[in-house]
Amino acid sequence: MKKLERRGLHEHVIDEIGRRIVAGEFLPGKALPSEAELCGMLGVSRTVLREALRVLSAKGLVDARPKIGTLVRPARSWNFLDADILSWLLKAPDADRAIDELYELRHLIEPIAASLAARNARAADIEVLRAACQDMQAAGNDGEKITAPDLRFHQAIIEASGNRLFSSLAPVIGAALTVNFELVRHVPRGHTHALPMHRKVLEAIAAHDAPGARLAMQKLIEDSQHDARTVRGTATRRAVSVDSRGVARRRRQG
Repeated sequence: MKKLERRGLHEHVIDEIGRRIVAGEFLPGKALPSEAELCGMLGVSRTVLREALRVLSAKGLVDARPKIGTLVRPARSWNFLDADILSWLLKAPDADRAIDELYELRHLIEPIAASLAARNARAADIEVLRAACQDMQAAGNDGEKITAPDLRFHQAIIEASGNRLFSSLAPVIGAALTVNFELVRHVPRGHTHALPMHRKVLEAIAAHDAPGARLAMQKLIEDSQHDARTVRGTATRRAVSVDSRGVARRRRQG
C-alpha cells in the first residue's frame, strides 16, 4: 500500500483495508497485519488506524480479539447494504455477482413501491417527483449532476408508497442507488435516454395507475441494468486489451 497525502486519511484507511477484505486479499478467519505493520504500510498513526478499524467493525468486516488481533469476519457477517461495502464489491473480482444482486434488490422493492405510490401519493409527493424530473432534464448527460435528482426521484417514490417499512428502507435503497449511479455514470449512450421512462413512472403515479407505475418502474430498472452491464463489459474488454498488449510486449522483449 502506498502512503497518502493528508487528504482524508481516516476515510482512505477505511477504504484501503475494506477494499482488500472484500477482494479477498485479507482472508476470513485470519488476523489482519499487526497495528505496527498497518501503520507502516498506510503511513498513518495508531489513532487513525484504530478509528478506521472501529468503523470497519461496525460494518461487520472485522472483529478485535484480545491477545489474537483483529480478525477478518466471514462474508455472512458483512452489512451488504452499506454503501462502502457495495462500492468495494463493485471493484472486486466478482463484481458481476454484486451487480446482479444489486438489481435483484431493486427489482424486489422499487416496482412495488411505485405501485403503492400510485395509490397513496399526495399532491406534494407528485410535485417532488416533477421537480426531480425537471432537474434531471436540466442535467442532461452530465453523469455527476444527474445523480442527485435521480436519487431524489427514486427515494421520493419509496416515501410516497405509504408503507412504513419501505420508508425505513429509504436510506438502504439510497445507498444502493448511489452505488448504482456511480456504476453507470459514464454509460456510453448517455443519460437522457432514461428521461422518458422516468416520466412514464411519474405520469402513472400522478394518474393513480398502480399497474402502469409498476411496469414502468420495472422497465426503468431493466434499462439501467442494461447500462450497468454495458459499462462493466466495456471496462472488462479494456482491461483485457491492455493486459494483452502488455503480454505481447513482454514476449517481443523476451
